[in-house]
Amino acid sequence: DCTGIAEPRPELRGVRGEMLMLRTGEISLARPVRLLHPRIPVYVVPREQNLFMVGATMIECDADGPVTVRSTMELLGAAYALHPAFGEAELVETGVGVRPAFADNLPRVERDGGHIRINGLYRHGFLLAPAMARQAADLILGNPAAKEFA
Repeated sequence: DCTGIAEPRPELRGVRGEMLMLRTGEISLARPVRLLHPRIPVYVVPREQNLFMVGATMIECDADGPVTVRSTMELLGAAYALHPAFGEAELVETGVGVRPAFADNLPRVERDGGHIRINGLYRHGFLLAPAMARQAADLILGNPAAKEFA
């Protein structure tokens, strides 16, 4: 069971993340950049066709509505602080996602009878998914070294 925030569980909370897609031919990045801005941390991920994904918001909320004005301004301001050429970039797209998290922000692999639940990967789902899948496989296969990660 990897339903994330889609199945309400009292021990899970939603953490909203918002992102912007900007287009500019004035900046060239070979890899993602993370900036610890004084007001808001930001990351910029280069994509094809002069696109850059700008994100890093963490809002304690499970609403999945449109991007807020505050987040848009903060992300744009942080991008501009990283490189002033972002000030002339096109705002191509905005997006919102709600990530499931436990109180300690650590993921869990839990056995509940015949079910195994993997949840709470928070901001690190893509990176932690292989390790969590291995943990679940070890539980299924009865690997003696396997233990629940909770």
